Amino acid sequence: MVEQPQENPAILLIDDAPLILDLMEDMLEDLNCPVLRSGSGLGVTKILDQEDVAVVFCDVSLPDINGVNVLQMIKQHTPEIQVVMISGQQDFDVARQVLRERALDYLVKPFSQEEVLQVARQGIGAYFYAKHQNQARLEAQRRMADLILLRKVGETANAGNNLQGLFDQILDSIVHTAGVEVASLMLLKEDGLLHIAAAHGLDKEIIRSVRVAAGVGISGHVLATGEAVLVPNIDQDNRFKSSRGGQRYKNQSLLSVPIYVRDEMVGVINVNNKTSGYPFDLEDQNLLVAIANQVSLAMENFKLINSFRQQALVLEHTNEDLVRVNRARTRLVCNLSHELKTPLTSIMGYVDLSLSFFNKLSEEEIKDNLVQIHEEGKRLEKLITGMLRLFSIESEREVWRWKSFGVPWSIADSFQYYNSKMAEQNLLTEIDIQDDLPEIYGDPEKFGMAFNSLIDNAVKFNRDGGLVRIKAEVKVFEGLDYIYLQVFNQGQTVPPGAHETIFDSYTQLGDIDTEKPHGVGIGLALVKVVVDRMKGDIFLEELDEEGTCFGLMLPTEQTYNILQS
Repeated sequence: MVEQPQENPAILLIDDAPLILDLMEDMLEDLNCPVLRSGSGLGVTKILDQEDVAVVFCDVSLPDINGVNVLQMIKQHTPEIQVVMISGQQDFDVARQVLRERALDYLVKPFSQEEVLQVARQGIGAYFYAKHQNQARLEAQRRMADLILLRKVGETANAGNNLQGLFDQILDSIVHTAGVEVASLMLLKEDGLLHIAAAHGLDKEIIRSVRVAAGVGISGHVLATGEAVLVPNIDQDNRFKSSRGGQRYKNQSLLSVPIYVRDEMVGVINVNNKTSGYPFDLEDQNLLVAIANQVSLAMENFKLINSFRQQALVLEHTNEDLVRVNRARTRLVCNLSHELKTPLTSIMGYVDLSLSFFNKLSEEEIKDNLVQIHEEGKRLEKLITGMLRLFSIESEREVWRWKSFGVPWSIADSFQYYNSKMAEQNLLTEIDIQDDLPEIYGDPEKFGMAFNSLIDNAVKFNRDGGLVRIKAEVKVFEGLDYIYLQVFNQGQTVPPGAHETIFDSYTQLGDIDTEKPHGVGIGLALVKVVVDRMKGDIFLEELDEEGTCFGLMLPTEQTYNILQS
């Protein structure tokens, strides 16, 4: 968790001459910022621990410590704080030294109020900019750590040979990567109570003896409601009583999430005592929910494997599937290494460039750098969000808002969104929609997301000046009405050998070692998951011309109800 800077941070004045302090405090009055004073530089770190300071004006010549040493202490304590060194004489060597130590400026007495206000405003702006960049860097690091943890949990789930060992390894990953002291995984047994199946940081007697009924305590509350519980401070939460709060919950914060297997709740994951000392937040909850989904998939996979072991032919088929999934996930790691590193490298490059040449860059150049950082950040966010969305939909924990809606709306929205990209590639478009086309049945938002993935592919893999063609008409299949939708692009052709695997998660055209594809291969997998949930079908069309055409069979509400029954 990164602390947000206050709206009006303080300005600290360090000078052994009270008259100078009075004069500068009067000069800074127009800024409407708190002004702190100190006649000594020795206690500067104590002041910075207690106050939110953005700018420090420090005299080079102090009786108790050299001003350059104070500058070094401040930069070591809080690099974002901007330091302005002041001196009674023009000394080129001193000026060069303080600027080399990352001082914002070097002012020589006597200086005007205009000079002081100008450098103070510049310092406050630089302080907020540096704080924002540091927060963005920490957030990117946290998201990367979350992805690594999910990857480790997923790999553990696939590699586990016994369920108990799998639970222990998952908890170990949570404890060490998520930074918590106490974690437990509880399963619902035949007696209707939660039993601790695996734990870290709890006494063996507690693990052996604890039984939790629905509605009793925090885990029981999760069992009764089926919803996650996030408690920032248990002493301030009227729902629960903590008889051992000071001993068991060091920072009074805890988090519990349910584990579902096919919409049936089977257990609870609990964590508390973050090693950072901060309370849990919504990002921690989202991460733990994703881990719970992985645990759910692991439990389901374990049952399936045990069942398949009794049937040699089915077991062989299952093993082949697992090999393919592992290879695909290895490919995902390689793709992630490239896709995440590229925007992160760009972001850090523009930040380093801006910081290194801050005083030499024009306002327009700095703005251009910020635009590039913003675009790379959006690219990074889109990649991570798409992956987590696929995980969530695949685990069937997404809420579906079912209704009938028209396909033309999704087509129009998608073409409007990709209009600029199509124009950049000089793409031609053809849209052929049958009159009085019936509505399909599903979740408009999720179908729109899936259709956007198809258009994204049609644009991304098209050739310059190529064609994007959309066709929609009614088709009857086995006596039921469907909307038959075609999405064609005049670019890269899918080889015949890829027809069966192209809709698998993390599958892409191209060789990672020779021609790095765009993205990490989640678009078509997402389309497949959404269309399958709508009781529809997606497939590759046979073509006599260059390009690729995806066909979709989407049921009307009446057809969906018949298929569902």
